[in-house]
Amino acid sequence: MTKDDKQRVIGKVVAINSDRFTIELLSGIDNFNISGFDDINYFAQLNSYVILPYQNYYLVAEVSGVRERDLNVPFSNPTEQMLSKVKSGKFLEVLPIGTLKPKDNNNTEYDFEFGVSVFPALYTDTLYIKESELDSIFNVRNQEVIVCETPEKCKNKCHYTNKRYKTLSIGKSTIFPDYDIKIDIDKFFGGHSAILGNTGSGKSCTISSMIQGLANYNKYSPCGSTFIFFDVNGEYQKAFSKIESLNSELRVRNFSLDKDRFDNNVKKFVLPHWFLNIDEWVLLLQASEKTQIPILRSALGLASIFESKEDVSELKNHILATCITQILRDETSSPSKKDRIISILQKFNTSDIFLEKEFEYINLEGEATDRVIIDPRARPSSLPCNIRNCLTIHFGEIKGLDHLIYYLEQKDEDGQHLFITEFFKMPIYESYKKFSFNIIEDAIDLALLYEEAHGNRQIRDYCSSLITRVKSIKDRPDFSFFRQKRGDINLYKRKLVGLLKKEDNVLKQKQIVIIDLSSVEDEIVEVISCVLARIIYESVKEIFPRNSFPINLVLEEAHRYIGNDSHNQFLKANRIFERIAKEGRKFGLFLLVSSQRPSELSKTVLSQCNNFIVHRIQNPEDLSHIRQITPHISETILRRMPSIPTQHALIFGHAVNLPTTFKVNNADPLPFSENNKVSENWFKPIDSIIINKK
Repeated sequence: MTKDDKQRVIGKVVAINSDRFTIELLSGIDNFNISGFDDINYFAQLNSYVILPYQNYYLVAEVSGVRERDLNVPFSNPTEQMLSKVKSGKFLEVLPIGTLKPKDNNNTEYDFEFGVSVFPALYTDTLYIKESELDSIFNVRNQEVIVCETPEKCKNKCHYTNKRYKTLSIGKSTIFPDYDIKIDIDKFFGGHSAILGNTGSGKSCTISSMIQGLANYNKYSPCGSTFIFFDVNGEYQKAFSKIESLNSELRVRNFSLDKDRFDNNVKKFVLPHWFLNIDEWVLLLQASEKTQIPILRSALGLASIFESKEDVSELKNHILATCITQILRDETSSPSKKDRIISILQKFNTSDIFLEKEFEYINLEGEATDRVIIDPRARPSSLPCNIRNCLTIHFGEIKGLDHLIYYLEQKDEDGQHLFITEFFKMPIYESYKKFSFNIIEDAIDLALLYEEAHGNRQIRDYCSSLITRVKSIKDRPDFSFFRQKRGDINLYKRKLVGLLKKEDNVLKQKQIVIIDLSSVEDEIVEVISCVLARIIYESVKEIFPRNSFPINLVLEEAHRYIGNDSHNQFLKANRIFERIAKEGRKFGLFLLVSSQRPSELSKTVLSQCNNFIVHRIQNPEDLSHIRQITPHISETILRRMPSIPTQHALIFGHAVNLPTTFKVNNADPLPFSENNKVSENWFKPIDSIIINKK
């Protein structure tokens, strides 16, 4: 034991159990504090630490209990006994948690290792802990690294003052006064993390203060960072409104769906419908799996090919010929047939099948003629030879019905149909092929006709809710952001992750991208979040070299769109978050999940989180859920969660060596999430209550 160690002895080990030690404090220590050579140290607070010398290293133990035992001293009256409690024996119950082993022969620096393999002997000295040892425990020594841009010139003495920071201060310890709690930047932002807590406990303030803390590193700024916020409560625009003035190298881009918020700083958010994949369309339209999804898949394939510039005339001709002949042969009235065929050919047509297409009729003797002859006894017609006039109604009947069917089903010299293909496959829908949203309803009708032509007569009834949903989305103003024909997916991806293409280079332009989703309902939030998460995931996978462009997705109120409902048939689209949770680390895409209901979150997403910042949680179901997904957490830590004050939190995980409670640094400005001052808003004169709308 060194001379310094002897000066900070506070007691000795008097009992050793399999999981804890008992330490009797020295008799001269009256108020659980001792004047050390560097400060006054208070060591008997629950969850604080003490160390025990063992050979050439130290055992670290956490204080889990404090008690006393009266000495056998006679007292003349009860008052004297009460006042003499300071002379009673005092004991600490401590839990061994790890070891501090010397990093060099001089024993000036130590490395902390979690876990204890040896126990101390009886009467081993116990020491209070110093700040330098706390730094070793929390691994926050040497947090600044000199960034040398010309190592070949500087050799061992770099003249650059640029520094890269390995840790970030997130608050002050509640156990050790004025001691900064720091997280390892690589381990926190280089992995998935969760911030959990009841409403009003300070989650958004914690996130804001951390990002603002990064902005304070302005000597060598985190210009390569990318934080994308799914802001469902509209909180973060205010929180990051001063980032650019605080750090001139960092930039913020704001998007919103609320037209009342558009200005120079807030841009209109759009998400073209043709960016969606089939699972996201299913989520949007709430399509059922057995009947509606196959029709939806076919309809989207039809919509994309009929507005495509690709030469797929053979495929289009087959679909139109099949559907029109089906209409001509069904049992509906002739005027209805005519209207349906004209409606289809006005929206879907080819160079061979369109309303004004002229063709020769073949009479019953097999000779070409330019007259319509339906029956030898019928009066010849002088109508022009085109499809439109074949649909002319005469005494309630379509005059050119047989001849139109003949044209659509005609064969070539080899006996092969010109338009109808024997081995036909419906076109496959692919994302990023432009088509008009207004065509989807008609494409569904075409897909239904094609299905009916193959004998499925009830399919239209089964898909009635799908058609209704499409009509609703087409008419609803809150989906206007979605009905976009214009757009370039590559430009969209770059804007989404804060990049700008300049000449032949792609440059980093924005570090914080906020997507304000507060003005729309949960169903829209769910679709937007799934589509954007997938697009971002695709973007990082395209970057070379791999894993060189880290992106952090901040998912505010994540339980609203990353559900844990196993009975939800529309969860396929949501599984993008589970895929990111399992595979995103390989490509540099990380989740920061914020939620007040962890029990409603996807278990897969939470189980992949390496770090947790937990504010006050009182719901037993949520507490139990946290216990299940983090088996390493102790019951002692779990019991702290319901009583954590506002702006305080418990952090544990890879970014810190030990679970610790801290007071979160103040966010300035605060996010737009203040508590309502009820008494101030209640007690005021009746004529002063004026309600303003945005």
